[in-house]
Amino acid sequence: MVRHRLARALAAFLLAASTLPVAAPVTVAAAPTPLRANQLSHRLTAEVMGYLPYWEMNDETVASLDYHRLTTIAFFSVGMDADGHLVTSGAGYKALLSDRATTVIERAHAAGVRAIVSFTSFGAERNAAFFSNQAAQDTFVAEAAALVRSRGLDGADLDVELISGTYFAAYAATAGALADRMRADNAIAFSSVATNGNTSGARMARRALAAGVDRAFLMGYNYRSAGTSPVGSIDPLVHVDGGLSLTASLDMYADEGVPLNRVILGLPFYGRTWHTTTANLHAARVSGEAGVVFRFEDLSTLLAEGTVLAHDLDTIESSARLVRNVDGAIYQTYYDSPASFLPKFKLVFSRGLAGVGFWALGYDGGEAGYWNLVGSTFGPPVISSVRIEPNPTNDRAVTVWIRWTNHDRPVTEMRLANGSGTFSAWRPVAGRAPGVRCAGSEDRCGIATEWTLPASTSPVKRYVRVQVRDEAGALSTIRAGWTLLDPTKPRLTKVTLWWSTTANAWRLKYVATDTGSGVGTYRIRIEQAGVWSDLAVGYTGTSYTIRLPRSAEFRVSVSPIDKAGNVGASVYRST
Repeated sequence: MVRHRLARALAAFLLAASTLPVAAPVTVAAAPTPLRANQLSHRLTAEVMGYLPYWEMNDETVASLDYHRLTTIAFFSVGMDADGHLVTSGAGYKALLSDRATTVIERAHAAGVRAIVSFTSFGAERNAAFFSNQAAQDTFVAEAAALVRSRGLDGADLDVELISGTYFAAYAATAGALADRMRADNAIAFSSVATNGNTSGARMARRALAAGVDRAFLMGYNYRSAGTSPVGSIDPLVHVDGGLSLTASLDMYADEGVPLNRVILGLPFYGRTWHTTTANLHAARVSGEAGVVFRFEDLSTLLAEGTVLAHDLDTIESSARLVRNVDGAIYQTYYDSPASFLPKFKLVFSRGLAGVGFWALGYDGGEAGYWNLVGSTFGPPVISSVRIEPNPTNDRAVTVWIRWTNHDRPVTEMRLANGSGTFSAWRPVAGRAPGVRCAGSEDRCGIATEWTLPASTSPVKRYVRVQVRDEAGALSTIRAGWTLLDPTKPRLTKVTLWWSTTANAWRLKYVATDTGSGVGTYRIRIEQAGVWSDLAVGYTGTSYTIRLPRSAEFRVSVSPIDKAGNVGASVYRST
């Protein structure tokens, strides 16, 4: 959970700052503009936050970011010195001012995704000096807010690690002051703090949130370190030995009074490899040999080294496990696969969390399965069909039938629009289509709603666009249905009545045309002795036989009816 320890101990994992290929800083002529409230993405049912470290800010990572499955990208990181001044000579600061960062910010904003910066302060001695100096804290708040403003960012994250409880109050006050200062520039500026999974992390999270910070990012990883024995998941769902785990940390946060609906569960895109004494699950680590960090992009390399003894899933702790024999030595690698992430993602819903997050973007190695799981778990509802009845119609008042598939949150509202026009106000979803089962999981639903089409003097296809949103505010994509609005009447062009010696009956033939929905049926009536009665209603044929003697006296009328229900003028014929 302590990032700076990873950075110091595992150069291959984090890379040394002095050797990083950081993009050259640029002078930003026109900073991106922060997102407005109506521009924020609502594609997901939960928040999805990812840290983008400066050492991962390369063209490959920038191009592969899945902006449609993120809500917040946090640039990691910009440090401050003991006097509160930002470290402008650091690689993180330079990366934030780079062309690549500008590209990320612009692409994120185009997708409605927040771009924020993470400010960091690591080390007990440094934090003691900083948080005991009010002037230093004031300087940091002013400079940090100014950087957020000048770079067109949407907020900031504060990551303070190794801090004495003596300074928790000053820590929370600083985090709250930064949030307030940013909101003075941008009313919807986003603020978060990164806190670890133990008691001190829970207390820091509670204090920071009470001070006005929006979210606490629970760093749910590094529960096992390089020297851990026995080995296992670095982010166990539960710990086989009863130690700290994701569920235990969430219990601790709840017991401490942290509002869990403002907690983002941070998960790792990395794992660890240990030299173990056996190939057994949770085997002992070989004494004197430290574990090393594993990233998913290295999986193919490990699979090619030695003999694979097992590649399975630890279902208790929820972790993928790779066991290899390399020249007689046993190595076990524990990491998260999409399968092992799923039970952890479900904690977001079962514990009522704000969302999920990742350390770190770029470490996923381009594995699409991770982001597909994000989409399938936290995606918006999907409209499966929009049907307008009747179709065709001669009436502007229609019924719009809508069916959709929920994700983990039920749809609660809908809105409609005619053609490319403005949407209606959001309205509660009410009613369901007959025969559609929506109990329990609410996985397949449908409703009917009344709607009015624009008027027309000629036949025209009228489209109705529909969008739904769930109780988390996630919006479906817009889907449209159509009906033919036909206000024109059909017209009879020929009506003939004659006595047929072949049929020994009266024969009636008629022809009609229609410029809209097409001729559908006919109504044939007969009048005898001043009384009219129907011979045929809804008749589709174009000829009719009247079984009356040749001497009968009567009058008939033929009325064409088109498929939209328009009734044309009647034409009369007499014997």
